[in-house]
Amino acid sequence: MSTMDFPAKGLHYRRMDTRILPPSIPEYRLYREERDEAADFWLHCEPLPERSRLHRFEIATHRHPAFFQIFLITHGEGEVVDGGTPVRLKSPCAVFVPAGAAHGFRFSQDVDGLVVTALADRLTPPAATDRYVATFAIETRVLPVEDRETDLLRRIAEEQTGHGAGRAAALEALVALAVIGLCRSWLSLRPEIAKRQASGPRAQMLTSLVAAHFREARPAAFYAERMGVSVSQLNRIARAATGQTLQGLLARRITEAACRDLLFTPTTASSIAESLGFTDSAYFNRFFRRQTGMTPGDYRRTERLRLERR
Repeated sequence: MSTMDFPAKGLHYRRMDTRILPPSIPEYRLYREERDEAADFWLHCEPLPERSRLHRFEIATHRHPAFFQIFLITHGEGEVVDGGTPVRLKSPCAVFVPAGAAHGFRFSQDVDGLVVTALADRLTPPAATDRYVATFAIETRVLPVEDRETDLLRRIAEEQTGHGAGRAAALEALVALAVIGLCRSWLSLRPEIAKRQASGPRAQMLTSLVAAHFREARPAAFYAERMGVSVSQLNRIARAATGQTLQGLLARRITEAACRDLLFTPTTASSIAESLGFTDSAYFNRFFRRQTGMTPGDYRRTERLRLERR
């Protein structure tokens, strides 16, 4: 198989073709595995050669409607195809594939690395508070990797096979950090975007404040005072960092937390409302319906049924 060296640093990035492909492309959880697994499945990690070898190192074009993937290629080479021009891969590199994106691979027989497959909803928390993570995560990306990203992905594999205290929380955190790490690599190669990102410490401070207090129903003045700015300045900072006003950012974060609690816990909707700072569950129901188009009960039933069918 021929190779193609990556360009010099600063251009070391490739975005895949995003054209819409025919709906006949097969859909799987993992390659060649039908979507009938248990509802508690959200993460799978395996050595790259394990599945590739079964298919003679050629993975036909397919989709994962509910899952995103990260391929870490530490040895060997290959190419990724999405219906457009194939993109050459040369180790070390990583490929990020969002949910629903068509993709296939051809690998050299000496390929090595890891494949991480995770439910797409795990992208929601980092994407909800950072517009650049959200932008990064909507398209297939081929990127170089450094030791820090490689270590994070290997730690996911180690944690998944272990039984240590806090394993579930550790996996959630590691997956989020891996995505953020790849996003930062992408930004480092896109100076025009990285420059816009530099709303700087204030944007980071706002993100931290929202993460710490979004359940407390605090007014905009609370956040403005903590940051030492006016409310109008606060909204400008929020828009620059996330593309949303403070209220939009808070609403998105609250909705994301509510959706996760409804889907993955048995907690009642009224208790979830209280945990998110709502004193009136009827108001929470109206708020949730405005954000999602469904009542909390309808969302829980619909999404759990959809998840069980995957």
